[in-house]
Amino acid sequence: MEPASGDVEYEPRSVKEVLAEMKDTAELLIDLSYSAVLHGSDDIAEEVLALEGKMDVLQLQARMSLLMAARSPEDAEELAPVLGVVGAAEKIADAAGDIAKVVLEDIGLPQAMRAT
Repeated sequence: MEPASGDVEYEPRSVKEVLAEMKDTAELLIDLSYSAVLHGSDDIAEEVLALEGKMDVLQLQARMSLLMAARSPEDAEELAPVLGVVGAAEKIADAAGDIAKVVLEDIGLPQAMRAT
């Protein structure tokens, strides 16, 4: 669940810095979510869900930084595609969370797909 915007305060950070952290977090989420499924690890799955929450905060911080950076219609036009990148990173995080829930909800995975 995404935090309400009132739960995340604006802090001056560069959009580039926040996007780099989002990229690193997304990569970690993908790796951990698949590891959780392959190894049937509830602990790893829980970590994925915690990181998904961190990504929600990063997404809000990125959007706030983008809004603060846009000082003119021209700025807004140039920054609009970056919002798409932020949204894509959030979708990756949500998908990783869905993968982790396969473990937590005991949906199961055929043994042939598990690590030996």
